[in-house]
Amino acid sequence: MKISYNWLSNYIDLGLSPQETAEKLTSVGLEVEGLEHYSTLPKGIENLIVGHILELHQHPNADLLKLTKVDVGNGEPLSIVCGAPNVAAGQKVIVAREGVTVNPLSKEPFTIKKSKIRGEFSEGMLCAEDEIGLGESHAGLLILDENATPGSPVATYLNGYEDWILEIGLTPNRVDAASHIGVARDLAALLSKKIKYPDSISEPPIEMKWTPGPPVPRQLEITIEDKEGCPTYSGLIVQNITVKDSPTWLQNYLMAVGLKPINNIVDATNFVLHEMGQPLHAFDLSKIEGNKIIVKRSIPGTVFTTLDKQERKLDGTELMICNANEPMAMAGIFGGMKSGISADTKDIFIESAYFNPSTIRRTSRKHQIFTDASFRYERGADPMITLTALGRVATLILEIAGGEINDPYYNVSELIDYSVKLNFDYKYLNGIAGMQIPAEDVKNILLGLEFTIIKESKDGLLIEVPSFKTDVKRPIDVVEEVLRIYSFDKIAVTPQIKSIIQVDKLYHSEKLKKRISSVLIDHGFYETYMLSFVKEEDNRIFEEKFPIPVINPISADLGFVKNNILIPGLRALQYNLNRQRNDIRIFNWDYVHSTANGSFKQEYRLGLWITGNTNPENWKSKAKKIDFYDLKSLVETVLNLSGQNDLQTQPLENSIFSYGLTFQGSGQKTIATVGRLSDSLSKQLDISQEVFYAEFDAKSLLKPRKKELKYDAISKFPKVERDLALIVPDELNYATIKGLIEKTENKILKKVSVFDVYKGNQVGDGFKSYAIRMEFEDKTQTLEDKIVDKIISKIVYKLENELAVKIRS
Repeated sequence: MKISYNWLSNYIDLGLSPQETAEKLTSVGLEVEGLEHYSTLPKGIENLIVGHILELHQHPNADLLKLTKVDVGNGEPLSIVCGAPNVAAGQKVIVAREGVTVNPLSKEPFTIKKSKIRGEFSEGMLCAEDEIGLGESHAGLLILDENATPGSPVATYLNGYEDWILEIGLTPNRVDAASHIGVARDLAALLSKKIKYPDSISEPPIEMKWTPGPPVPRQLEITIEDKEGCPTYSGLIVQNITVKDSPTWLQNYLMAVGLKPINNIVDATNFVLHEMGQPLHAFDLSKIEGNKIIVKRSIPGTVFTTLDKQERKLDGTELMICNANEPMAMAGIFGGMKSGISADTKDIFIESAYFNPSTIRRTSRKHQIFTDASFRYERGADPMITLTALGRVATLILEIAGGEINDPYYNVSELIDYSVKLNFDYKYLNGIAGMQIPAEDVKNILLGLEFTIIKESKDGLLIEVPSFKTDVKRPIDVVEEVLRIYSFDKIAVTPQIKSIIQVDKLYHSEKLKKRISSVLIDHGFYETYMLSFVKEEDNRIFEEKFPIPVINPISADLGFVKNNILIPGLRALQYNLNRQRNDIRIFNWDYVHSTANGSFKQEYRLGLWITGNTNPENWKSKAKKIDFYDLKSLVETVLNLSGQNDLQTQPLENSIFSYGLTFQGSGQKTIATVGRLSDSLSKQLDISQEVFYAEFDAKSLLKPRKKELKYDAISKFPKVERDLALIVPDELNYATIKGLIEKTENKILKKVSVFDVYKGNQVGDGFKSYAIRMEFEDKTQTLEDKIVDKIISKIVYKLENELAVKIRS
């Protein structure tokens, strides 16, 4: 939210610089995230100075150029060549000296250099308005007032508007500060000063100002059909106005906070919104058909065109402001094209209402329309301010657009008591603060924040919460109000820290998770955090897991709860690859959600993504591409850490992967999957290099296990190694061969490994060759060849007869 320093100063004598004001606001909980200087003058104007043309002569080598001598206030006139048709001696002009960068309106910025133009030296430039971004005219030099002083800054003479803009990171509960008066109120309480309310806010209420004389026939009939969505609807008719541009002061204020001036009527409603925090809307009275205003829900299927010329299809849940025949506005969010203010508008109806926050929030999210009005309504605008804001905007419109008010104000309201009364105990406050806060300070703070003290005693206060403090419902909320003004810095930090350490069943899981994360980080991985919401298309890859839609999505692109972590991780890869970060290793712990057979399912996952090179190229070695075995080795390390080293591997058959393995536990439950992602999936996401991915069932991975450590003495007898060369069918995998060998001999066989794989003419089509190494060891005796030969014969027999393997000689 943007706050103008100049605008803010209208309501309080700050006595602070913009920087000091930012510090004070941050100290009371209105964190200033940015402070920027604002000017209506173009960039670079601060480097331009006033020049006085002392002499003017014809250029000897060019009919259209003139030679000038220009006083720039330092006693040494500059020689400047100029081609402007209106240049004349005695003029006060804008000068860009050597080294100054100018910013033309329609060209690239350029820096002035001392140069020769047709043989004559030029030490600067005399400027037209388009050459410095002030306007579009290039007819000639921009001539300044004759009283301008040579050498002085040009900005002094251009009537620009200067301001400082405070960017406040407003938390959702602080809608009371979503206005300049709201921010001023906090500063007034902090600085012990009074708010200077404008006369049209502090004067008697609207009903005393605009209901004189005999009753006037009502021009409109207002009906609230949905009283839950709209408890209060107020309005006022202003006739015989003149729609035109707003005065300069109003345009400057609005532009400073990022708004584009439209016309004096719309600008007046926007001004009051940012001044008081109450949204307002003006309708062209002649376009209110049937002289009726009806606040009701939309008719499903209706197509409504908003002021941005976008067609919105309504579904029956939206609260609409309608005339006798059709909708005119989305209540509290956006006006419609047909009833808006135009240059021909003469009579207007101004709306000032209170709408149910949840109703506005739901419609705003559904249609992805986020306006200044919806921002305030959905957080809870002040329900008691509608008439005050109506009087304020009416006064402003009469001032800048003329007109007259003949019809009394309209106010259709439910009799709802919005007041909140609380008993506030000093002992409770001091217990929370951990120190004694003087009662007088507490009272002054509450009065400064416009709380009403109904009754007081030595123990505490009975207070009434102001209606704009919609988040203050309990005594603890009042404690927060007091402490943020009193200053948290005054609360001493005790040197004693007392805590109870409790080890629960989650402790071991969290410890293991941290250990696994540390190992991954040691291997060059970065941990990522991803949103729980995704596009619908990111869920479609897992069609068996039905995605869950979000009722009120935070944006159109985040309408579903994610049912996988693979695609969001690939999106992160894609983002980095597009920025020339080609060697990437990331991991993510996260939950995924889906529905199956009508039941909700939540799963905890750990995902690993790697792509690029294992190491960059250097003088000693060439870059090596990451491959499947780099990730497989890491997967085995992670499984080992969790105590799961008795898993079986199976070839992975999944269209998402080109190839891979699954690690399965008892009951063939898949604990981990690792593989190379398919080219078609990578292409879908515009990823042009190989990506390897592993996913773990994190719940199984982190399950506490008793891991007994067993120690064996080093054998004093030598090991025996034997190699076999096998010709196997392409479809037969190594895991099957290894499993059969280990099953055949499980006593003295200690290790089986493959050290070579070959495919080619020597083994024929449809076959491949494995070179297998087996390691044998007997801790009780030295192995004799005949014992090992007997075992090898048995293994060969099994391989040939059960797996149709051929032994290469």
